[in-house]
Amino acid sequence: MVRRKREAPQGGGGAPEWMTTYSDLVTLLLCFFVLLFSMAVIDKQKFIEVANSLRSSFSDASSGGDRFDTNKGKDLLSLFDNNKPGNVNSENDNEVNDDKGSDQESLSEAELEKLETKKLEKLQKQLQTAITELKLDEYVKVIIYDNEIILRIDSVVLFDSGSADIKASGHEVLKKTGLLLKEVDNEIFIQGHTDNLPINTQLFPTNWELSTKRATNVTLFMISTVGLNPEKLTATGNGEYRPINSNDTENNRQKNRRIDIVIVRN
Repeated sequence: MVRRKREAPQGGGGAPEWMTTYSDLVTLLLCFFVLLFSMAVIDKQKFIEVANSLRSSFSDASSGGDRFDTNKGKDLLSLFDNNKPGNVNSENDNEVNDDKGSDQESLSEAELEKLETKKLEKLQKQLQTAITELKLDEYVKVIIYDNEIILRIDSVVLFDSGSADIKASGHEVLKKTGLLLKEVDNEIFIQGHTDNLPINTQLFPTNWELSTKRATNVTLFMISTVGLNPEKLTATGNGEYRPINSNDTENNRQKNRRIDIVIVRN
């Protein structure tokens, strides 16, 4: 009996089976690097320096090539920014901002000073109106100087004696005035002041601590409740060392116990 030799199985058409695993691996690596790139933070300054270097190289007449000044394209980072949600009209907005900036630059120093004066005068009237509506003309004053406006609040409106916690009755005062201050971009100093009567409690060993804590609490209230920009605010405590009256009577000492909100002229 003659045995027939087994024929080797014939493989199917197409790529070998290991190619399937290899292609999956390459695809996963591609996705991984795309994900890394999407999360990468591009150093814009370095990117601009490289772009300028390449541009100057291509535009150098000594290179013998054509100059590429006809179409320099757009900054890659600006394209990313323009495609972000909410930036549909970013180019138009930039044009408007450029126009505003050029208008400001075209104004003389005297004209800018006049605009700033009008702005502060308007703020003064608005603050005075708010104080009158709250019926606090006796305890809250608006004082205007050449370089600043001072909103002077008697401490009795905001604090109990020896305390730095803002009373409920003071919340409405700070809210109304704070909303007006929110409309200006000037630097604002919130200053705490006391009389010269010594204090020595566990929380406040001296008037320095009391005045500083009061100013800090008012500042924090303006930030958390009203929404003022913390970068524009500075809290300071002056103790009894900047009185506006002598401390010889109770009435004068009461006037020295105060919070001054100082809006500085730009």
